[in-house]
Amino acid sequence: MTITYYYNSDVDNALPGREIVHPPQKQTFRAHNNACEVEIFFRDVLEHNLEDKICISSIMCVEDPHPNNKVYEGAYWLDRYQQAFFGQQFIGDNQLCSWAIAQDIVAHEFGHGLTSYTAKLAYIYESGALDESYADIFAVLIANRGQSNIQLWNWEIGMGFGINGQAIRDLSKPGRYNHPEHMNNYCQLDYNDDHGGVHSNCGIHNKAAYNLITSQDNNGNYLFTAQSVAVLFYRALVQLGENSCFSDSRRAIEQAARTLYHGDLQKISAVSSAFQSVGIQI
Repeated sequence: MTITYYYNSDVDNALPGREIVHPPQKQTFRAHNNACEVEIFFRDVLEHNLEDKICISSIMCVEDPHPNNKVYEGAYWLDRYQQAFFGQQFIGDNQLCSWAIAQDIVAHEFGHGLTSYTAKLAYIYESGALDESYADIFAVLIANRGQSNIQLWNWEIGMGFGINGQAIRDLSKPGRYNHPEHMNNYCQLDYNDDHGGVHSNCGIHNKAAYNLITSQDNNGNYLFTAQSVAVLFYRALVQLGENSCFSDSRRAIEQAARTLYHGDLQKISAVSSAFQSVGIQI
């Protein structure tokens, strides 16, 4: 389902929007396909039961800018409407683009839908940063699904939608966007400052995830396949709760690894090392 609404400074009052019977084709087809790819990944790779826990009910594309050429820039998930909302942004040659044309952004927002139906992480401080990180992790896994060689993966999210046409985050090098990569640099922020820094502190858990996914054996071979590591993170996610923090995630991932890899000490050790390297202790 594609829904639109006219720009409103109080966006929440404009939701859930109105359905378009014949939506504009230019960007909405691409947005729809992106959402379908997410659904397929959740169903076929994670084996998440979409019949009992619907978390892809609609995709919102803002097609109507304000008469004064104002647009809502950003994207987010709204639990009470079970919708992912995607605003627009002028990028490139002043082209108005929906955030939903980016596969990784769409995957990220529906990733929040997934966490809302599983761990129900509180969107504040460390649990909120964990929510952001899991959404980032699934975004990267989905966006790179067609590339079997992990060495060639793109670890950036939202290329073109960040400041000066850059990306929004980079799981391989969070510091590129001024996000901490180690618990020693955890940002102690007030709740009113991005819910306690959820969009910056997620870089620490993201870096641990990157270290885990790219772990190699002594011969330089990757220890994990893209599919196995996706299942690993999902198995961990469903064990978490509202107030879980980074250390809880490490504990859950290590437990899932012991179950999935049946005593493969090299893989289990790689999981521990990935989190230890960024200062996430148990």
